[in-house]
Amino acid sequence: MNSHPTGTVTFLFTDIEGSTKLAQGHPDKWEILRKRHDDILRSAIESHNGYVFQIIGDAFCAAFHTAPDALTAAISIQRNLQNENWNPVPIKVRIGINTGAAQAGSVGDVSGGYTGYATLVKVQRMMSAGSGGQVLLTQATYELVRDKLSDNVSLLDLGEHRLKDLIRPEHVYQLNVPGLTNDFPPIKTLDKYRHNLPVQTTTFIGREKEIAEIKNAIGEHRLVTLTGPGGTGKTRLSLQVVADLLDQFPNGIWFVELASITDPELIPQAILSAADMQTQQGRSALKSLLDFLREKTLLVVLDNCEHLIDACAKLADTLLTTAPNLKILASSREALGIKGEQAWRVPSLTIPDLKHLPDIGQLSRYEAVRLFVDRALLVQPHFTVTNDNVPAMAQICSRLDGIPLAIELAAARIRMMSAEEISAHLDDRFRLLTGGSRTALPRQQTLRAMIDWGYDLLTDAEKLLLRRLSAFVGGWTLDLAEQVCSDESIDSYEVLDLIGKLADKSLVIATDTGVETRYHMLETVRQYAREKLFESGKGETARDNHLKAFVELAEKAEPELRSFNQPVWLDRLEMELENTRAALEWAKGRDNESYLRLASAIWRFCEIRLGNDEIIGYLKNALNATQDLHTVERARALGRMAHVLNNHGFHAQALEYAKAACKLGRELNDDLSIAMGLSNEGKAELHQNPQYAVECLEKALDFSRSVQDHRISSGCLAHLGSHALSQKNFTDALFSCEQSLQEARICGDKRSINFALRILSEVNRDSGNLLLSRKQIEEALSVAHEIDDKPNIIYCLLGLISNYICAEDYAHAEQLCGEAYQRARDTGARSYIAEALIFRGVLHLAQGNFTASKECLKEGLELADNVYATTDALLLQGTVSCLLGDFSVAREKLQEVLLLCKKENMLDGCMVCLGNFGILAFTQGQLDRATRLFGVFDKLQEHLLDFEFPFEARRRDEIIQQAREQLGPDAFNQDWAEGRAMTMEQAIAYALEGTP
Repeated sequence: MNSHPTGTVTFLFTDIEGSTKLAQGHPDKWEILRKRHDDILRSAIESHNGYVFQIIGDAFCAAFHTAPDALTAAISIQRNLQNENWNPVPIKVRIGINTGAAQAGSVGDVSGGYTGYATLVKVQRMMSAGSGGQVLLTQATYELVRDKLSDNVSLLDLGEHRLKDLIRPEHVYQLNVPGLTNDFPPIKTLDKYRHNLPVQTTTFIGREKEIAEIKNAIGEHRLVTLTGPGGTGKTRLSLQVVADLLDQFPNGIWFVELASITDPELIPQAILSAADMQTQQGRSALKSLLDFLREKTLLVVLDNCEHLIDACAKLADTLLTTAPNLKILASSREALGIKGEQAWRVPSLTIPDLKHLPDIGQLSRYEAVRLFVDRALLVQPHFTVTNDNVPAMAQICSRLDGIPLAIELAAARIRMMSAEEISAHLDDRFRLLTGGSRTALPRQQTLRAMIDWGYDLLTDAEKLLLRRLSAFVGGWTLDLAEQVCSDESIDSYEVLDLIGKLADKSLVIATDTGVETRYHMLETVRQYAREKLFESGKGETARDNHLKAFVELAEKAEPELRSFNQPVWLDRLEMELENTRAALEWAKGRDNESYLRLASAIWRFCEIRLGNDEIIGYLKNALNATQDLHTVERARALGRMAHVLNNHGFHAQALEYAKAACKLGRELNDDLSIAMGLSNEGKAELHQNPQYAVECLEKALDFSRSVQDHRISSGCLAHLGSHALSQKNFTDALFSCEQSLQEARICGDKRSINFALRILSEVNRDSGNLLLSRKQIEEALSVAHEIDDKPNIIYCLLGLISNYICAEDYAHAEQLCGEAYQRARDTGARSYIAEALIFRGVLHLAQGNFTASKECLKEGLELADNVYATTDALLLQGTVSCLLGDFSVAREKLQEVLLLCKKENMLDGCMVCLGNFGILAFTQGQLDRATRLFGVFDKLQEHLLDFEFPFEARRRDEIIQQAREQLGPDAFNQDWAEGRAMTMEQAIAYALEGTP
């Protein structure tokens, strides 16, 4: 048995009695004592086939395959501790043992690693009930060991006791061993103390951090109020907290449920009844209560105060003033608002990140998922967590905001629906989430009733604002709320006060972002308020106001996104991303001109933070819907569409939009639209009609300078530099790129700075200055990080990989390949993932790992969604197949890429492809054909440039030298000259002739 127990596991938990006092009383000896304690426990546990899976301070958590092993280990621990010569004080340890279902995950002394909350919490509670030197067992463990006890060892039946998790009583047994202490004080369970805490029928999940913090708050304050929206578990949490505090209140802890009380005058009597006290004859309930509490040390739990908030506040103030040893723990949707109160907001349960879903082994870290699984098993004992239903469970918990009541109602549906079906129906959650316990309060039986309870307590003005605020998705700021929600019914100056009142009632949550306060509602509350909004007949008006506000915000942000204020406005728009998407969805088909204005205004934000895919969709829809519009906004939107299409490699489509932008810009006499159109026309034509492209870029440069748009100027100069580089004109390339960088720095647009640095880095790389090139690409990467420019972070990483491969520093390249691939995966964009895979394929190719390279390139080609990535992948696949001896596949790939480059008029791509056809011909023994193709490649290289890695150039040069030697000088020179004499068309036809 050399693996951690799993399935049915016996757990043994320990704790040193009075460890805090020991550490404080003997600070110079404590660490020595604790270390000896640790050695004794670890030795005893491991020598009896146990596994220590977590150590918390001086507490050990161990797991055993069998209950007898755990019992024997406990006996060994207590004997060794008793026989140890402790100095200056003895160490006494209490032990709890329980057997139950649990699964072993990533086990370690610090991390723990076991899932199985009910089993683990029971053993912890069992251990906590004991005294130093005592060993306590649950009924489950007793059944497994009672017939296997050694001589004289016995189990004393202590009867049934309620442990502090408040569920049904547990039968407890004490281990008695001759020679050890067997006489202990009564065990510390709920039965020992005065209280009326109700028995709970389900296990309590999570909240360890919250319990500790609330206990500390009660220790420091006399009134603590747990606040939060309905269903967040305030009542259950308060019960769990006070169960741990029973020994601190000798006169008891009394739980008072106020939900069913409607008359404020009855609250004092409810408290008396909870404490099993009667009203004194001739005195009111309040005076009787004051007399009862005056000299007592006790804790009163006032549950569900929100509908009696004023009365509860006055009574709490009176009681605390009269009874100096009284403490109150209240729960309410809003704080009582009296002096000395500590308001403590109860958060939702922890939920997984939907963008980074955990695997099954990590799901138990999230309280909401643990609750869902626990409650699902109650109604469907055969329910299991699988890789298939993990995403659905994560969706359920996240979309229900981690609200315990909502999750329990959802889990109850498992008896008739799968997790996937429940998740799919959450858009109609108020119909789905019904059928709670028949014995629960009516407002806890359905999700709608839960929110109705709080909504009905609002004033008319609060209800009106809550409904209007539901138009926001993902939160809002005060200025946006004033803009969207104010009218003749609510003045703008009233909005802040009303939001504050809604926040007090836990319907709105305020968050300090460090820049300004941001507000939001839980999604469940928002959907409820949205239903109320449309029921009122004012839904369309609110959504129209919301759309107008976000068009204005986006248009205000657009010029700032090309300036030194770019980082601030990128963050601002990112906070409003969900609102912007909602506004676009509302505008589509309803207000197409606003749709166009909004889509056009956010193009730069989307390009930097989201990639191009999303903005292409918005702009395309908006332009299609506004073809009759003859405005500057449409002309500029056409230019922006051309820009993002160019960036995505869709040059043919970009060209159409660029020409349309120029045409409309000239009709409207808008120089900026003309500059945008010409610059993108030039970019689109660079590979197909380079001379015309240069003319367009130079004209665009003139127009951009006339309107002082340094961003467009920088882009034109960078592309002119890129063209000069393709012509091997390094001097002009360097000059243009340096000017491009200068223009970008003038306006402060960091994306333009990044692009200029990347092209400048390519110039220096291709001219052989790798160190300067690396410095520039590293600076470009730093600039991209400053604005969280996700696409360009990836491109800079790929540029660095290229640099390191050129320097044959494959270790650094491999490290960066991993980072680039992960960042590409995080964006979810196919094109970035494809590029990352292709570069990894290049690295494998450089290292001679052809099979691994082939797999990367195959996957990259499947994902490639633009011409550049596709041609790169096909070309490299052809190379790898050739090296692996798979000539038919090599021919197929090279033929496909050559025809594609010919179609797109990508002359540099055709040149590289012809060189690779030469390598294929040589590998097949066709020396004449190979030499002619190499001759074509040599001629084209004189006026075309396509970047290649040194290992690629070396391989081709070695093959050319071998062809020269095998053919002989005369035959080689003749074939070489014939190749150089071919035109591009002739060379392409010649290469394809050899393809079956």
